[in-house]
Amino acid sequence: MIDKGAAKLARGELARKGRALQSIKNILGFTDHGYQAWLNSMTEKERATHGAEVEQYLKVCTIMSAELVQWSTQLLLEAPEVADGNDQSSFIGPLGAFLLGAIKDGKPLAQNLRKAAEQIGDMARGRKRFLDELYSQLRPDERTKFGDLLGACTFPLSSLPEIKLWKPLDWLDLSWKNRHQDMVDRLRHLSAPLMFAQIQAMPPRVTQRTTRAVCHILEGSEVSNDSLAARLLLASMVNRYHWEMLEYERYEDTAVRSLLRLVMGLRAAGRHRIPAELSQDVFKEWLTSQFSGEFFADEQEWRPLKAVHISRIYAQAEWILGWERIDFVEHEASETVLLNMCALTLAWSYCTLEKHDIRVPDVKNYDLVNLREIEHAEQVPLTRIKYQQRQLHTLLGCQDQLNPLLIEVRSAHNRELRRQRMQFIRSNFRGISLAQWRTLSIRVGEIIFPQFSRF
Repeated sequence: MIDKGAAKLARGELARKGRALQSIKNILGFTDHGYQAWLNSMTEKERATHGAEVEQYLKVCTIMSAELVQWSTQLLLEAPEVADGNDQSSFIGPLGAFLLGAIKDGKPLAQNLRKAAEQIGDMARGRKRFLDELYSQLRPDERTKFGDLLGACTFPLSSLPEIKLWKPLDWLDLSWKNRHQDMVDRLRHLSAPLMFAQIQAMPPRVTQRTTRAVCHILEGSEVSNDSLAARLLLASMVNRYHWEMLEYERYEDTAVRSLLRLVMGLRAAGRHRIPAELSQDVFKEWLTSQFSGEFFADEQEWRPLKAVHISRIYAQAEWILGWERIDFVEHEASETVLLNMCALTLAWSYCTLEKHDIRVPDVKNYDLVNLREIEHAEQVPLTRIKYQQRQLHTLLGCQDQLNPLLIEVRSAHNRELRRQRMQFIRSNFRGISLAQWRTLSIRVGEIIFPQFSRF
């Protein structure tokens, strides 16, 4: 295979310096003024070194422009504060593996899905190329001292290849979530209204206290003077993590809009609660009675639920709950309630012909749930499972009171939780040095988890 990037360099072609500088600013999160202030803070020797490293980065930009035309956007290297609704999904990598596996096994796939598999593969290879090229531009002492932290790798549940520091970052995020859960648990003795008010005001306090724990870890830590390549590797990792949270935001927005229609439809039919505590056999009968008609409320598209579909719905619901356990999600509801509620959301998506927008060009009319028999759990793409987890979380909590306002309030609270987590990650970890990351990678388990209550 011809290496188009290497060929461009061999011909003496180089990306425009202005384009490279803009790429640097976007990935590092600098405005023009902020970037200039950063340059002004450098010594004359540091500015000269930075200038030489910018010239080296021109080669990366040249290679990447040969790999993908809009490489910075397609590879999610930059992280905006909000998603505008038209950006690529951050969970496409596992979907690509799913599609490529189906092709390899000779399973029939629509042509548009075959094209999607090729595009996803191209993007995964492109991001790895970007990380590898940056790694090659690290200073020799950085590769010796920090190379084990910066090497590219592929996590099975991550959408794209990342650097090995991704895991400590994930633990730091988990520490925020654990602290939040711990603080919620301490409010169990309060009345429901007072407890709810306290929980609503809690996220900023969690961010503040978790930040104090991080500052304690980094207190007195060495701060290394990192190369431009190292800074870009670190920032691209944090930005990638940010994108995953934005994708959850999109999933929740979609789920809320859909499930509000379900709640309103059940209310219009005279239902005031979801009897999810019933045994599975009895709940199956309830589910069939609600969705087996030729239409439902004001739904424009409707596919009646048939008895033959029920066992497949519950088999797929088991997979969703399996992912909840993988993600260490704890629910107050019993396993019976969770399974029935998950089956309800699956049936709703099937009957309404809900589409799954994975934001890959040429993929259209992708049914979220088709209920064709699936032989292996790994045939269910992660993009779909993650969305169905959001469906379950969105509907839980209103089973005893079918009130649309409850869904909207819970969703608003979830948005605030994600906003605070993003703030915690971006404010604490986007600009720290390699030496500080080394300290965090060593001590995150030693200090944050066992001594959490001290802060």
